[in-house]
Amino acid sequence: MKHPSQAPLDLNQRPRYGRQDFMPAPCNADALAWIGAWPDWPGPALALYGPAGSGKTHLLHIWCEVSEGRLIQGPDLDLETAHALAGGPVAIDRADALTDPEPLFHLYNMQRDAGSHLLLAARTPPARWTHGLPDLASRLATAPAARIGEPDDTLLSALILKYANDRQLDLTPSAFSYLLPRMERSFAGVQDIVRRLDRAALGQQRRQVSRDMVIAVLSVDG
Repeated sequence: MKHPSQAPLDLNQRPRYGRQDFMPAPCNADALAWIGAWPDWPGPALALYGPAGSGKTHLLHIWCEVSEGRLIQGPDLDLETAHALAGGPVAIDRADALTDPEPLFHLYNMQRDAGSHLLLAARTPPARWTHGLPDLASRLATAPAARIGEPDDTLLSALILKYANDRQLDLTPSAFSYLLPRMERSFAGVQDIVRRLDRAALGQQRRQVSRDMVIAVLSVDG
């Protein structure tokens, strides 16, 4: 009797945000240095910006662990939350996606007056955030901003192996050497290709990724 093939499951992997899990590289050295320099920042706020998957959220978690700060998503910030969080370190992810800029304006002022700090993360620098509040824009314009660039070959290689290991995938040496020069060379590209390889491996009920599997996955648009 022929058994039906098992449907592949795209299992969500819980990210690990410990300091030991962060991969230092030239593209994130400036951002990491600013995190390490806390609390000796020149003002109440620091902005981190860079492409999707570049480690911004990871750095927010690292800073919150060191500073005993609170982490919130930009769209969740309102006036009540701003007043509740003010006075202690606050990290805001997706700071360019505020529902209303007024709470961030007040939180900035309260942090400044209390001698505390804000760590803001987004894909673009503060000058490009379209909050529509001139007073907030002028304050953010004075904050240092650290850019995270795209990964180099060394970091790309390390990320491929890390994400594959997280999903318990075993890339053969020939699979790895074929993949590296042909994949999209970005943080998001690494995450996408490893997810696609994981789905292919699940569909074949195996955990080893061969060169042939890589060829097959790359030949199909994600």
